[in-house]
Amino acid sequence: MAEPKARYVWIEPTTRCNTRCKYCYHWNDNFGADMAPEIYARIRDQVLVDVWKTDLNGYGEPLIAPFFWDMLEDCLSRDIEVVFTTNGILLSREDIISKLSHNGITINISIDGVRKDTFEFSRPFVKWEQMMHVLELLKQQREKVEEKKRFSLRFNFVAMKENIADLPDLVRLAAHYGVSSITVLPLTSEEERNLVMGQGLYDSPELVSPAFLEAIKLSIDFGIKLLVPSSYQELILMGKERRKGPYGWFQYIRRLIFITILSIKHDGPKHTWDKIKRFSLPRKQVAINKCFMPWQCSYFSTDGTVYPCCVMKEKMGNLKTQDWKDIWHGQIYNNLRRTIHGWNPSMVCRYCGFPLGINGGDENLYIKSFSKYTRKDIPLNSPEIVFHQGFYELECDEKGNPHHIWMAQKGKFLLPRLKGAKFLRILIIPLTPLHALNPGFCIINKGAREYFDNTCEDLTFPLNHTTGKKLEVCLEMENEYQVGEDPRLLGLPIRGIQFLY
Repeated sequence: MAEPKARYVWIEPTTRCNTRCKYCYHWNDNFGADMAPEIYARIRDQVLVDVWKTDLNGYGEPLIAPFFWDMLEDCLSRDIEVVFTTNGILLSREDIISKLSHNGITINISIDGVRKDTFEFSRPFVKWEQMMHVLELLKQQREKVEEKKRFSLRFNFVAMKENIADLPDLVRLAAHYGVSSITVLPLTSEEERNLVMGQGLYDSPELVSPAFLEAIKLSIDFGIKLLVPSSYQELILMGKERRKGPYGWFQYIRRLIFITILSIKHDGPKHTWDKIKRFSLPRKQVAINKCFMPWQCSYFSTDGTVYPCCVMKEKMGNLKTQDWKDIWHGQIYNNLRRTIHGWNPSMVCRYCGFPLGINGGDENLYIKSFSKYTRKDIPLNSPEIVFHQGFYELECDEKGNPHHIWMAQKGKFLLPRLKGAKFLRILIIPLTPLHALNPGFCIINKGAREYFDNTCEDLTFPLNHTTGKKLEVCLEMENEYQVGEDPRLLGLPIRGIQFLY
Protein backbone atom coordinates (compact mmCIF):
# COMPACT_ATOMS: atom_id res chain seq x y z
CA MET A 1 0.00 0.00 0.00
CA ALA A 2 0.95 3.67 -0.34
CA GLU A 3 2.64 5.60 2.43
CA PRO A 4 0.27 5.65 5.43
CA LYS A 5 -1.44 8.93 6.20
CA ALA A 6 -4.31 9.41 8.63
CA ARG A 7 -7.21 10.45 6.40
CA TYR A 8 -10.17 9.42 8.57
CA VAL A 9 -10.06 9.89 12.33
CA TRP A 10 -12.45 9.34 15.19
CA ILE A 11 -12.24 12.01 17.89
CA GLU A 12 -14.05 11.19 21.12
CA PRO A 13 -15.47 14.43 22.57
CA THR A 14 -16.86 12.69 25.66
CA THR A 15 -17.61 9.34 27.24
CA ARG A 16 -20.58 10.80 29.11
CA CYS A 17 -24.07 9.97 27.91
CA ASN A 18 -27.58 11.25 28.55
CA THR A 19 -29.20 7.81 28.35
CA ARG A 20 -28.44 4.14 28.83
CA CYS A 21 -28.87 1.46 26.17
CA LYS A 22 -29.05 -2.13 27.37
CA TYR A 23 -26.12 -3.35 25.23
CA CYS A 24 -23.84 -0.42 26.10
CA TYR A 25 -21.21 -0.13 28.84
CA HIS A 26 -23.18 2.81 30.22
CA TRP A 27 -25.92 0.44 31.33
CA ASN A 28 -23.85 -1.01 34.17
CA ASP A 29 -20.92 1.36 34.57
CA ASN A 30 -21.00 4.88 35.90
CA PHE A 31 -18.26 6.62 33.96
CA GLY A 32 -17.73 9.66 31.86
CA ALA A 33 -15.07 12.18 30.91
CA ASP A 34 -14.69 14.99 28.41
CA MET A 35 -11.70 15.54 26.12
CA ALA A 36 -9.55 18.36 27.46
CA PRO A 37 -8.90 21.31 25.12
CA GLU A 38 -5.13 20.73 25.25
CA ILE A 39 -5.53 17.17 23.93
CA TYR A 40 -7.70 18.34 21.07
CA ALA A 41 -5.13 21.07 20.38
CA ARG A 42 -2.47 18.39 19.83
CA ILE A 43 -4.80 16.51 17.48
CA ARG A 44 -5.58 19.72 15.64
CA ASP A 45 -1.94 20.78 15.26
CA GLN A 46 -0.35 17.39 14.57
CA VAL A 47 -3.01 15.18 12.97
CA LEU A 48 -5.65 17.18 11.14
CA VAL A 49 -3.18 18.39 8.50
CA ASP A 50 -3.76 15.28 6.37
CA VAL A 51 -7.33 14.44 7.46
CA TRP A 52 -10.25 14.69 5.05
CA LYS A 53 -12.96 13.18 7.28
CA THR A 54 -13.53 13.04 11.02
CA ASP A 55 -16.08 11.22 13.14
CA LEU A 56 -16.82 13.15 16.34
CA ASN A 57 -17.98 10.12 18.21
CA GLY A 58 -17.06 7.64 20.94
CA TYR A 59 -18.47 5.95 24.05
CA GLY A 60 -20.75 8.87 24.77
CA GLU A 61 -23.24 11.35 23.37
CA PRO A 62 -21.11 13.93 21.52
CA LEU A 63 -23.70 16.73 21.72
CA ILE A 64 -23.29 17.00 25.51
CA ALA A 65 -19.52 17.54 25.30
CA PRO A 66 -18.62 21.13 26.29
CA PHE A 67 -16.13 21.52 23.40
CA PHE A 68 -18.15 19.69 20.74
CA TRP A 69 -19.08 22.87 18.89
CA ASP A 70 -15.50 24.16 18.97
CA MET A 71 -14.29 20.86 17.46
CA LEU A 72 -17.04 20.92 14.86
CA GLU A 73 -16.37 24.50 13.76
CA ASP A 74 -12.63 23.93 13.69
CA CYS A 75 -12.95 20.85 11.45
CA LEU A 76 -15.37 22.60 9.12
CA SER A 77 -13.04 25.59 8.82
CA ARG A 78 -10.39 23.17 7.52
CA ASP A 79 -12.80 21.73 4.92
CA ILE A 80 -12.86 18.42 6.78
CA GLU A 81 -16.00 16.36 6.29
CA VAL A 82 -17.68 15.82 9.65
CA VAL A 83 -19.73 12.84 10.82
CA PHE A 84 -21.14 12.19 14.26
CA THR A 85 -23.44 9.64 15.85
CA THR A 86 -26.19 10.60 18.28
CA ASN A 87 -29.04 8.95 20.15
CA GLY A 88 -31.18 11.87 18.97
CA ILE A 89 -32.38 13.15 22.35
CA LEU A 90 -30.89 16.63 21.99
CA LEU A 91 -32.01 16.92 18.38
CA SER A 92 -35.45 17.76 19.76
CA ARG A 93 -34.04 21.26 20.39
CA GLU A 94 -34.50 23.49 17.37
CA ASP A 95 -31.47 25.64 18.25
CA ILE A 96 -29.21 22.58 17.95
CA ILE A 97 -30.79 21.45 14.69
CA SER A 98 -30.39 24.96 13.32
CA LYS A 99 -26.66 24.94 14.14
CA LEU A 100 -26.21 21.66 12.32
CA SER A 101 -28.42 22.22 9.32
CA HIS A 102 -26.28 24.54 7.17
CA ASN A 103 -22.97 22.75 7.35
CA GLY A 104 -23.42 19.76 5.06
CA ILE A 105 -22.40 17.36 7.82
CA THR A 106 -23.53 13.76 8.27
CA ILE A 107 -25.65 12.79 11.26
CA ASN A 108 -25.91 9.11 12.20
CA ILE A 109 -28.95 8.41 14.37
CA SER A 110 -28.98 5.21 16.40
CA ILE A 111 -32.39 3.63 15.98
CA ASP A 112 -32.95 -0.02 16.88
CA GLY A 113 -36.58 -0.53 15.96
CA VAL A 114 -39.61 1.03 14.27
CA ARG A 115 -42.22 0.04 16.82
CA LYS A 116 -42.56 1.28 20.38
CA ASP A 117 -41.85 -2.09 21.97
CA THR A 118 -38.82 -2.96 19.80
CA PHE A 119 -37.29 0.53 19.96
CA GLU A 120 -37.68 0.81 23.73
CA PHE A 121 -36.46 -2.76 24.29
CA SER A 122 -32.83 -1.66 23.92
CA ARG A 123 -33.36 2.06 24.70
CA PRO A 124 -35.79 2.10 27.64
CA PHE A 125 -34.93 5.69 28.58
CA VAL A 126 -35.80 7.10 25.14
CA LYS A 127 -39.45 7.03 24.14
CA TRP A 128 -40.45 6.07 20.60
CA GLU A 129 -42.72 9.11 20.36
CA GLN A 130 -39.71 11.29 21.18
CA MET A 131 -37.71 9.74 18.34
CA MET A 132 -40.56 10.27 15.87
CA HIS A 133 -40.74 13.93 16.94
CA VAL A 134 -36.99 14.30 16.29
CA LEU A 135 -37.28 12.75 12.82
CA GLU A 136 -40.12 15.12 11.93
CA LEU A 137 -38.07 18.13 13.06
CA LEU A 138 -35.07 16.96 11.05
CA LYS A 139 -37.19 16.47 7.95
CA GLN A 140 -38.70 19.92 8.26
CA GLN A 141 -35.34 21.57 8.80
CA ARG A 142 -33.69 19.80 5.85
CA GLU A 143 -36.48 21.00 3.55
CA LYS A 144 -35.81 24.62 4.56
CA VAL A 145 -32.14 24.47 3.57
CA GLU A 146 -30.64 24.73 0.09
CA GLU A 147 -29.99 21.18 -1.15
CA LYS A 148 -26.21 21.42 -1.47
CA LYS A 149 -25.92 22.67 2.12
CA ARG A 150 -28.25 20.13 3.73
CA PHE A 151 -27.00 17.74 6.35
CA SER A 152 -27.00 14.07 5.40
CA LEU A 153 -29.02 11.73 7.59
CA ARG A 154 -28.15 8.08 8.23
CA PHE A 155 -29.43 5.32 10.51
CA ASN A 156 -27.43 2.89 12.63
CA PHE A 157 -29.32 -0.29 13.53
CA VAL A 158 -28.00 -2.83 16.05
CA ALA A 159 -29.57 -6.11 14.93
CA MET A 160 -30.96 -8.47 17.57
CA LYS A 161 -33.53 -11.25 17.74
CA GLU A 162 -35.95 -8.79 19.30
CA ASN A 163 -35.85 -6.27 16.46
CA ILE A 164 -34.57 -7.96 13.28
CA ALA A 165 -38.09 -8.32 11.85
CA ASP A 166 -38.30 -4.49 11.88
CA LEU A 167 -35.55 -4.09 9.30
CA PRO A 168 -37.80 -3.87 6.19
CA ASP A 169 -39.98 -1.26 7.90
CA LEU A 170 -36.84 0.62 8.92
CA VAL A 171 -35.98 0.93 5.22
CA ARG A 172 -39.48 2.32 4.57
CA LEU A 173 -39.07 4.74 7.49
CA ALA A 174 -35.70 5.84 6.12
CA ALA A 175 -37.23 6.53 2.70
CA HIS A 176 -39.94 8.68 4.28
CA TYR A 177 -37.47 10.85 6.21
CA GLY A 178 -34.81 11.22 3.52
CA VAL A 179 -32.26 8.91 5.12
CA SER A 180 -29.45 8.05 2.68
CA SER A 181 -28.10 4.85 4.25
CA ILE A 182 -28.64 2.28 6.97
CA THR A 183 -25.73 0.57 8.66
CA VAL A 184 -26.66 -2.75 10.27
CA LEU A 185 -24.39 -3.59 13.19
CA PRO A 186 -24.19 -7.14 14.60
CA LEU A 187 -24.45 -7.61 18.34
CA THR A 188 -21.03 -8.94 19.35
CA SER A 189 -20.44 -11.27 22.28
CA GLU A 190 -18.76 -8.37 24.10
CA GLU A 191 -22.03 -6.45 23.91
CA GLU A 192 -24.33 -9.46 24.36
CA ARG A 193 -24.61 -9.52 28.12
CA ASN A 194 -27.06 -8.96 30.95
CA LEU A 195 -30.40 -7.73 29.59
CA VAL A 196 -29.59 -8.56 25.96
CA MET A 197 -28.06 -11.96 26.66
CA GLY A 198 -28.97 -14.42 23.92
CA GLN A 199 -30.02 -11.68 21.50
CA GLY A 200 -27.17 -12.30 19.04
CA LEU A 201 -28.20 -13.55 15.60
CA TYR A 202 -25.28 -15.78 14.59
CA ASP A 203 -27.36 -18.88 15.38
CA SER A 204 -30.60 -17.63 13.82
CA PRO A 205 -30.60 -17.77 9.99
CA GLU A 206 -34.35 -18.33 10.08
CA LEU A 207 -34.70 -14.76 11.46
CA VAL A 208 -31.92 -13.09 9.52
CA SER A 209 -32.80 -14.40 6.06
CA PRO A 210 -36.39 -13.15 5.51
CA ALA A 211 -35.72 -9.78 7.13
CA PHE A 212 -32.64 -9.04 5.03
CA LEU A 213 -34.01 -10.40 1.76
CA GLU A 214 -36.97 -8.04 1.96
CA ALA A 215 -34.88 -5.15 3.27
CA ILE A 216 -32.28 -5.50 0.51
CA LYS A 217 -34.97 -5.40 -2.18
CA LEU A 218 -36.64 -2.38 -0.60
CA SER A 219 -33.34 -0.52 -0.21
CA ILE A 220 -32.67 -0.89 -3.95
CA ASP A 221 -36.22 0.19 -4.81
CA PHE A 222 -35.92 3.30 -2.61
CA GLY A 223 -32.31 4.08 -3.50
CA ILE A 224 -31.09 3.68 0.09
CA LYS A 225 -27.68 2.20 0.78
CA LEU A 226 -28.05 -0.79 3.11
CA LEU A 227 -24.75 -1.82 4.67
CA VAL A 228 -25.04 -5.52 5.55
CA PRO A 229 -22.35 -7.11 7.78
CA SER A 230 -20.33 -9.66 5.82
CA SER A 231 -20.84 -12.08 8.69
CA TYR A 232 -24.58 -12.20 7.90
CA GLN A 233 -24.04 -13.23 4.26
CA GLU A 234 -24.16 -16.95 4.96
CA LEU A 235 -27.07 -16.59 7.39
CA ILE A 236 -29.12 -14.80 4.73
CA LEU A 237 -28.48 -17.57 2.21
CA MET A 238 -29.07 -20.45 4.63
CA GLY A 239 -32.53 -19.44 5.82
CA LYS A 240 -34.66 -21.62 8.05
CA GLU A 241 -33.67 -24.77 6.07
CA ARG A 242 -30.03 -24.24 7.15
CA ARG A 243 -28.88 -25.77 3.86
CA LYS A 244 -30.07 -29.22 4.93
CA GLY A 245 -31.23 -31.76 2.37
CA PRO A 246 -32.07 -31.21 -1.32
CA TYR A 247 -34.76 -28.64 -0.52
CA GLY A 248 -32.42 -26.72 1.78
CA TRP A 249 -29.78 -26.54 -0.95
CA PHE A 250 -32.40 -25.52 -3.51
CA GLN A 251 -33.50 -22.63 -1.31
CA TYR A 252 -29.87 -21.66 -0.66
CA ILE A 253 -29.14 -21.44 -4.41
CA ARG A 254 -32.44 -19.64 -5.06
CA ARG A 255 -31.53 -16.96 -2.52
CA LEU A 256 -28.02 -16.66 -3.96
CA ILE A 257 -29.46 -16.08 -7.45
CA PHE A 258 -31.98 -13.58 -6.07
CA ILE A 259 -29.29 -11.54 -4.29
CA THR A 260 -26.98 -11.73 -7.30
CA ILE A 261 -29.69 -10.34 -9.57
CA LEU A 262 -30.39 -7.53 -7.11
CA SER A 263 -26.67 -6.79 -6.79
CA ILE A 264 -26.22 -6.59 -10.56
CA LYS A 265 -29.17 -4.22 -10.73
CA HIS A 266 -27.67 -2.06 -7.99
CA ASP A 267 -23.88 -2.32 -8.39
CA GLY A 268 -23.32 -3.61 -11.92
CA PRO A 269 -21.72 -6.91 -13.04
CA LYS A 270 -18.10 -6.11 -12.12
CA HIS A 271 -18.73 -5.09 -8.49
CA THR A 272 -21.14 -8.00 -8.05
CA TRP A 273 -18.51 -10.49 -9.25
CA ASP A 274 -15.99 -8.98 -6.82
CA LYS A 275 -18.43 -9.60 -3.96
CA ILE A 276 -19.07 -13.20 -5.04
CA LYS A 277 -15.34 -13.92 -5.32
CA ARG A 278 -14.74 -12.63 -1.82
CA PHE A 279 -17.07 -15.22 -0.33
CA SER A 280 -16.82 -18.16 -2.70
CA LEU A 281 -13.17 -18.48 -3.78
CA PRO A 282 -10.38 -19.98 -1.64
CA ARG A 283 -8.54 -17.47 0.51
CA LYS A 284 -4.79 -17.15 1.01
CA GLN A 285 -5.27 -15.63 4.45
CA VAL A 286 -7.86 -15.84 7.19
CA ALA A 287 -9.38 -12.43 6.50
CA ILE A 288 -12.35 -11.97 4.18
CA ASN A 289 -12.02 -8.17 3.99
CA LYS A 290 -9.09 -5.91 3.20
CA CYS A 291 -8.93 -3.45 6.08
CA PHE A 292 -7.51 -0.03 5.23
CA MET A 293 -7.66 1.37 8.75
CA PRO A 294 -4.03 0.89 9.90
CA TRP A 295 -2.96 2.92 6.85
CA GLN A 296 -5.63 5.63 6.93
CA CYS A 297 -7.42 5.78 10.30
CA SER A 298 -6.96 6.43 13.99
CA TYR A 299 -9.15 6.80 17.04
CA PHE A 300 -8.37 9.43 19.70
CA SER A 301 -10.01 8.84 23.06
CA THR A 302 -10.86 11.54 25.58
CA ASP A 303 -7.62 10.93 27.53
CA GLY A 304 -5.38 11.13 24.44
CA THR A 305 -4.93 7.39 23.96
CA VAL A 306 -4.59 6.44 20.29
CA TYR A 307 -6.29 3.30 18.98
CA PRO A 308 -6.24 1.90 15.43
CA CYS A 309 -10.01 2.24 14.96
CA CYS A 310 -13.28 2.51 16.85
CA VAL A 311 -13.15 -1.13 17.96
CA MET A 312 -10.55 0.01 20.50
CA LYS A 313 -8.60 -3.01 21.69
CA GLU A 314 -4.90 -2.29 21.43
CA LYS A 315 -3.23 0.99 22.35
CA MET A 316 -0.99 2.54 19.73
CA GLY A 317 0.28 5.30 22.03
CA ASN A 318 -0.85 8.47 23.83
CA LEU A 319 -0.72 12.06 22.62
CA LYS A 320 -0.16 13.30 26.16
CA THR A 321 3.37 11.91 26.19
CA GLN A 322 4.17 11.23 22.52
CA ASP A 323 4.25 13.14 19.27
CA TRP A 324 1.84 11.94 16.62
CA LYS A 325 4.54 11.09 14.06
CA ASP A 326 6.25 8.80 16.59
CA ILE A 327 2.99 6.94 17.21
CA TRP A 328 1.91 6.74 13.55
CA HIS A 329 5.29 5.47 12.35
CA GLY A 330 6.08 3.53 15.53
CA GLN A 331 6.63 -0.17 16.10
CA ILE A 332 3.08 -0.97 17.22
CA TYR A 333 1.40 0.60 14.19
CA ASN A 334 3.94 -0.89 11.76
CA ASN A 335 3.42 -4.34 13.28
CA LEU A 336 -0.33 -3.99 12.86
CA ARG A 337 0.10 -3.09 9.19
CA ARG A 338 2.22 -6.11 8.36
CA THR A 339 0.20 -8.70 10.31
CA ILE A 340 -3.41 -7.65 9.69
CA HIS A 341 -3.82 -9.46 6.35
CA GLY A 342 -1.63 -12.46 7.14
CA TRP A 343 -2.27 -15.76 8.88
CA ASN A 344 -1.62 -14.27 12.33
CA PRO A 345 -3.41 -10.96 12.82
CA SER A 346 -2.74 -9.13 16.06
CA MET A 347 -5.25 -9.59 18.89
CA VAL A 348 -6.83 -6.24 18.04
CA CYS A 349 -7.85 -7.61 14.62
CA ARG A 350 -8.05 -11.37 15.09
CA TYR A 351 -11.37 -11.26 16.92
CA CYS A 352 -12.65 -8.02 15.40
CA GLY A 353 -16.46 -7.67 15.25
CA PHE A 354 -16.49 -4.46 13.20
CA PRO A 355 -18.33 -4.92 9.86
CA LEU A 356 -15.60 -3.08 7.94
CA GLY A 357 -12.81 -5.05 9.64
CA ILE A 358 -11.02 -8.11 8.30
CA ASN A 359 -13.71 -10.48 9.66
CA GLY A 360 -16.63 -8.67 8.08
CA GLY A 361 -18.29 -8.35 11.48
CA ASP A 362 -17.90 -12.02 12.48
CA GLU A 363 -15.71 -12.00 15.58
CA ASN A 364 -15.51 -15.80 15.50
CA LEU A 365 -14.19 -16.04 11.94
CA TYR A 366 -10.58 -16.76 12.94
CA ILE A 367 -11.62 -19.65 15.18
CA LYS A 368 -14.06 -21.03 12.60
CA SER A 369 -11.43 -20.88 9.85
CA PHE A 370 -9.30 -23.47 11.62
CA SER A 371 -12.03 -25.48 13.38
CA LYS A 372 -12.35 -27.88 10.42
CA TYR A 373 -8.83 -29.21 10.95
CA THR A 374 -7.80 -32.02 13.30
CA ARG A 375 -5.02 -31.17 15.74
CA LYS A 376 -2.09 -33.33 16.72
CA ASP A 377 -0.06 -32.19 19.72
CA ILE A 378 3.72 -32.68 19.75
CA PRO A 379 5.00 -32.67 23.35
CA LEU A 380 7.79 -30.20 23.99
CA ASN A 381 9.92 -33.02 25.46
CA SER A 382 9.41 -35.25 22.41
CA PRO A 383 12.68 -36.63 21.05
CA GLU A 384 11.40 -35.67 17.60
CA ILE A 385 11.87 -31.95 18.36
CA VAL A 386 15.39 -30.56 18.37
CA PHE A 387 15.63 -27.09 19.93
CA HIS A 388 18.87 -25.24 19.31
CA GLN A 389 20.32 -21.83 18.40
CA GLY A 390 18.64 -19.54 20.88
CA PHE A 391 16.54 -21.85 23.05
CA TYR A 392 17.09 -22.41 26.76
CA GLU A 393 16.33 -25.57 28.71
CA LEU A 394 12.77 -26.89 28.86
CA GLU A 395 10.91 -25.77 32.02
CA CYS A 396 8.39 -28.09 33.72
CA ASP A 397 5.52 -27.65 36.17
CA GLU A 398 5.47 -28.98 39.75
CA LYS A 399 4.45 -32.43 38.48
CA GLY A 400 7.33 -32.62 36.05
CA ASN A 401 5.21 -32.08 32.93
CA PRO A 402 6.63 -29.86 30.15
CA HIS A 403 5.35 -26.33 30.63
CA HIS A 404 7.27 -24.00 28.30
CA ILE A 405 10.62 -23.34 26.72
CA TRP A 406 12.16 -19.89 26.45
CA MET A 407 13.67 -18.51 23.30
CA ALA A 408 16.00 -15.53 23.08
CA GLN A 409 15.60 -12.99 20.29
CA LYS A 410 16.34 -15.63 17.65
CA GLY A 411 15.71 -19.36 17.75
CA LYS A 412 15.55 -22.44 15.55
CA PHE A 413 14.06 -25.89 16.01
CA LEU A 414 13.68 -28.99 13.83
CA LEU A 415 10.93 -31.61 13.76
CA PRO A 416 9.59 -34.24 11.33
CA ARG A 417 6.72 -33.10 9.15
CA LEU A 418 3.39 -34.79 9.80
CA LYS A 419 2.05 -36.28 6.58
CA GLY A 420 -0.97 -34.35 5.32
CA ALA A 421 -0.46 -31.44 7.72
CA LYS A 422 -1.70 -28.09 6.40
CA PHE A 423 -0.43 -25.85 9.21
CA LEU A 424 2.11 -25.78 11.99
CA ARG A 425 0.78 -24.11 15.12
CA ILE A 426 3.01 -22.76 17.88
CA LEU A 427 1.34 -22.09 21.23
CA ILE A 428 2.86 -19.24 23.24
CA ILE A 429 2.37 -17.43 26.54
CA PRO A 430 1.11 -14.03 25.31
CA LEU A 431 2.72 -10.68 26.17
CA THR A 432 5.52 -12.16 28.27
CA PRO A 433 7.97 -11.53 29.80
CA LEU A 434 7.18 -7.81 30.32
CA HIS A 435 3.48 -7.68 29.43
CA ALA A 436 4.50 -5.80 26.30
CA LEU A 437 3.96 -6.26 22.58
CA ASN A 438 6.86 -7.95 20.81
CA PRO A 439 6.62 -8.44 17.02
CA GLY A 440 8.43 -11.19 15.17
CA PHE A 441 8.46 -13.39 12.08
CA CYS A 442 8.76 -17.07 11.23
CA ILE A 443 10.52 -18.76 8.29
CA ILE A 444 9.92 -22.47 7.62
CA ASN A 445 12.36 -24.33 5.34
CA LYS A 446 13.75 -21.06 4.02
CA GLY A 447 10.32 -20.00 2.73
CA ALA A 448 8.57 -16.66 2.97
CA ARG A 449 8.46 -14.62 6.16
CA GLU A 450 5.22 -14.92 8.10
CA TYR A 451 4.83 -12.01 10.53
CA PHE A 452 3.17 -12.26 13.94
CA ASP A 453 3.25 -10.75 17.40
CA ASN A 454 2.93 -12.05 20.95
CA THR A 455 -0.55 -10.67 21.73
CA CYS A 456 -2.30 -13.99 21.01
CA GLU A 457 -2.04 -17.49 22.46
CA ASP A 458 -1.38 -19.31 19.19
CA LEU A 459 0.57 -18.70 15.98
CA THR A 460 -0.42 -20.61 12.84
CA PHE A 461 1.86 -21.01 9.81
CA PRO A 462 0.90 -22.61 6.47
CA LEU A 463 2.89 -25.57 5.16
CA ASN A 464 1.49 -25.69 1.62
CA HIS A 465 4.62 -24.16 0.07
CA THR A 466 7.15 -26.18 2.03
CA THR A 467 8.80 -29.38 0.85
CA GLY A 468 10.77 -32.13 2.53
CA LYS A 469 10.15 -34.54 5.40
CA LYS A 470 11.78 -32.24 7.97
CA LEU A 471 10.73 -28.77 9.03
CA GLU A 472 13.32 -26.18 9.96
CA VAL A 473 11.47 -23.48 11.90
CA CYS A 474 13.31 -20.19 12.38
CA LEU A 475 11.79 -17.56 14.67
CA GLU A 476 13.01 -14.02 15.26
CA MET A 477 11.59 -11.37 17.61
CA GLU A 478 12.24 -7.65 17.40
CA ASN A 479 13.09 -7.42 21.09
CA GLU A 480 14.53 -9.49 23.92
CA TYR A 481 14.48 -8.62 27.59
CA GLN A 482 16.33 -9.32 30.83
CA VAL A 483 13.95 -9.78 33.75
CA GLY A 484 15.07 -9.18 37.32
CA GLU A 485 18.09 -11.22 38.33
CA ASP A 486 17.61 -13.73 35.51
CA PRO A 487 20.81 -13.54 33.42
CA ARG A 488 19.05 -14.82 30.29
CA LEU A 489 17.80 -12.61 27.45
CA LEU A 490 14.19 -13.62 26.82
CA GLY A 491 12.15 -13.10 23.67
CA LEU A 492 9.35 -15.70 23.34
CA PRO A 493 7.99 -18.51 25.59
CA ILE A 494 6.67 -21.53 23.64
CA ARG A 495 4.21 -23.71 25.55
CA GLY A 496 3.18 -26.16 22.84
CA ILE A 497 3.45 -27.29 19.21
CA GLN A 498 0.66 -28.69 17.04
CA PHE A 499 0.03 -29.85 13.51
CA LEU A 500 -3.31 -29.08 11.85
CA TYR A 501 -4.38 -31.58 9.19
